[in-house]
Amino acid sequence: MSVFIHQRFEQVFQREPLVLVDVGARGGLRPNWRAAQPHLKIVGFEPEADEFERLNRQAGADGMTVFFHAALHKRAESLVLHIARDRGLTSIFEPNRAFLDSFPEAERFDTVATAEMTTDTMDHVLHTGGIGDVDFVKVDTQGSELFILQGGEQTLRRSVVGVEVEVEFAPVYRNQPLFADVDAYLRSLGFSLFDLRPCYWKRADGRTVGGPQGQLIWADALYLREVTALPELLSELEPARRAAKLLKSLSVSILYGYFDYALALLTASGSVLSAEDQRVAREAVLSAGKERDPMPTFPGRTHVARAARRLWKLSAERNHAWSISDAELGNPR
Repeated sequence: MSVFIHQRFEQVFQREPLVLVDVGARGGLRPNWRAAQPHLKIVGFEPEADEFERLNRQAGADGMTVFFHAALHKRAESLVLHIARDRGLTSIFEPNRAFLDSFPEAERFDTVATAEMTTDTMDHVLHTGGIGDVDFVKVDTQGSELFILQGGEQTLRRSVVGVEVEVEFAPVYRNQPLFADVDAYLRSLGFSLFDLRPCYWKRADGRTVGGPQGQLIWADALYLREVTALPELLSELEPARRAAKLLKSLSVSILYGYFDYALALLTASGSVLSAEDQRVAREAVLSAGKERDPMPTFPGRTHVARAARRLWKLSAERNHAWSISDAELGNPR
């Protein structure tokens, strides 16, 4: 099934593409979002000049990929950036070596340089850049995710239907917000936690001892707007834009494999779609949801699934991996 539901709605998505804000755009588009590329507009933020230039060179000329050379925070101010040996671990926070030194390869976090940078808020950059509507926000900025979300509060309240954010359960960086802080904030804005893609680390002293799973350190977290909060969001939009926002909400649901949630959104949306559009969308979601079940129901199915999971763990154990994580967020694709 196309994440754009049905060809009946093709013109809607051509007129109003699905807008993804990607904060910390290093590494490019996540694989699960590639299915949305036919009608996907990407708005990226990258504070490092070299990476910003690289991303801009790769962007097409059709205006469907836009990058801002901006460092986001909850307000405009001057901050020190701690540039790590592994550039992907660079943060506004200092690495917490008292914690990190218990784990392998802690030197990845070494601060090799510092740079002063001026920050701005997501709300301000989007407004001045002419981006008036956002559907999904992805944030991965090594500890500063909560501050960035706080600087985009108006955007989150006004139009966003889903958020993917990296959260930490352990103090990888000094004085950083942790999962509980991010979770409380997003829940206060009407989002619900749907899934976590956890990452576990084993300590260096016991790297090759026991099973592969160590302490829960961080996770990618998926939040979707609560079903009961969708009607209020739609009511704030101009009538002509309500159907597009609902359809894009369904697309996000399908991308992450939550067909039950998509059906609930359709029910909660009332008369936003015409009766015929509602029928077509519902039938398409129901049909696709049945097709996406990768394994038919049979006696012993649960035991087979557990055995496959155990086999994966044993494989990781034989490789003496000290850092393991699940493959993806959402239901299996």
